[in-house]
Amino acid sequence: MIKIQENSINVSELIKNVRNMESGATVTFLGTVRKHDESSDREIEALRYDAYNDMAIKKIDEIVNEAKKMYNIIDVCVIQRVGLIKLKEDSIGIAVSSVHRKEAFRACEYIIDKIKVIPPVWKKEVYSDSEVWKSET
Repeated sequence: MIKIQENSINVSELIKNVRNMESGATVTFLGTVRKHDESSDREIEALRYDAYNDMAIKKIDEIVNEAKKMYNIIDVCVIQRVGLIKLKEDSIGIAVSSVHRKEAFRACEYIIDKIKVIPPVWKKEVYSDSEVWKSET
């Protein structure tokens, strides 16, 4: 399952979407809004994400299918948020299930690394006095 949504990510639902009787491992990744970006000494107040939803879902699906070919995984769920996301809130959630943990970890890392650069999802850092678009989500 791949979703783009404005509301908060329900981690229990994220995991529930990949659990099944064949998987012995479920790996999750949550991308959480933090106060500092390593490229700036300014404090971030929030992030604003925007996406070309249909194309982003298509590209994320392609990434997931690549991961399924490369790693022995059973299922994947990706939820990308859009809109204003405050500090300590999650901007993306990924869950991967597999028979064994190693494949799930590798696939999850592969998926987030590709999502950060391929799909048309844009991130803006929100400061107290301005907003700045970033080139990587």
